[in-house]
Amino acid sequence: MASKIRWSLPEGVDELLPPKALQVEKLRRRLIDLYVSSGYQFIIPPLLELSETLGGEAHEELQEYAFTFKDELTGKNLSIRPDISEQASRIDAYRLDSNDTVKLCYVGDVVKRKVSKILRSRATIQAGAEIFGDSSIDADVESINLMIESLQSLGLEGLTLSLGHAGLVSIILERFKGFGESKLRDLESALSRKSVSDINSLLSEEKDQSNRNLLISLCKLYGGEEVIDKARTDLKALGSEAIECLDYLKELIKSLDLDKKVKLHLDLGEIQGFRYHNGVVFSAYIESAGYSLSKGGRYDGLRKLDNEPRPAVGFDLDLLAVVSFTQLDI
Repeated sequence: MASKIRWSLPEGVDELLPPKALQVEKLRRRLIDLYVSSGYQFIIPPLLELSETLGGEAHEELQEYAFTFKDELTGKNLSIRPDISEQASRIDAYRLDSNDTVKLCYVGDVVKRKVSKILRSRATIQAGAEIFGDSSIDADVESINLMIESLQSLGLEGLTLSLGHAGLVSIILERFKGFGESKLRDLESALSRKSVSDINSLLSEEKDQSNRNLLISLCKLYGGEEVIDKARTDLKALGSEAIECLDYLKELIKSLDLDKKVKLHLDLGEIQGFRYHNGVVFSAYIESAGYSLSKGGRYDGLRKLDNEPRPAVGFDLDLLAVVSFTQLDI
C-alpha cells in the first residue's frame, strides 16, 4: 500500500468549507445584483496578466505584490493579479470604445505575494465598483454612498466612514522626495501608523525641522469635521494647493447623504494600501474589526488612446473579511 502524503496548504492560503462557502457565494451574488441594479456593468478580468503590463501606470507598485513566473508556452513572464481595480482601468482604456462615463463592477479572486499583516492571508475575494470619465464631486459622492450601501447590504452594522485626501499627503511627502525611495517609504509607513517617534528618528539629522513639523502635524489631524479647520492653521505653510484639498473635503461632506447610523471620521494622514490615489480617499470600519473592511478613492485611470487624462474613482472590499462580521442569517 502506498504511504499517505502529508497534505497542507501554503502559508497564508485557506479554503472555504460548508456552510461558510455557501454564505460567501450568496453575499457575492448580492453585491453583483446591487452594482448592476445601480447602473454598473459587470466584468470578469483574467486571473493572469503579462508581467510587463501589470497594473498600467501603477506597474511598479503592483508588481511588488504579484506572484510572477515564466510561461512555458510563450517564454514571457506572467503575473497573478493582486488587484482588480487596475484591470478595470485597463478594460475601460483599451477594450471599451467610449470616452463617455463608464461604470464597471467586479467580484473575483486575488492573490498577493506579501501576506496581510492583519488577516495573515495572501488570497481573498475582491469586490468593487469603478467610475471612469467623471471628475465631478457627484461621482465621488456616488462611489462613497455605494461603498456604504455595499457593506450594509452584507449585514454590517455600526459603520464608520473615514475620509482623507491623498493630494494633501502628496504635497507634504513631496518635500522629502530627495531622501530616496527607501527612506520615503519608511516615512509613509510611520505616517500611516501615526508614529511621531519614528518620524523624529528618521528625520533626526535634518537641520530644517519645518517639514518634519508639518508631517507630525499631519499625524495628529484626525477626528471629527473640526479637523478641517484645524488643518487650515496647522498646514498653512503648504499654501493654496493644500487649502483646495481641505475645501474639497468640506464640500464633499456637505454633499454626502449619510445614514444617521454611519459615523463620520476624518484622517488627513490616511495612506491607502496601494499608492495610486491622488484625490479623496475613503474607507469604512466597524468597531469589532481593527482594520478597514472597504477602501477606495479617486485616481487617474489609464489614458485613452488619444492620450487624454481619464479621471476615475472607485472602491473595493475584501469579501472574506466582511463575511466574518455579517449580521445576516443566510
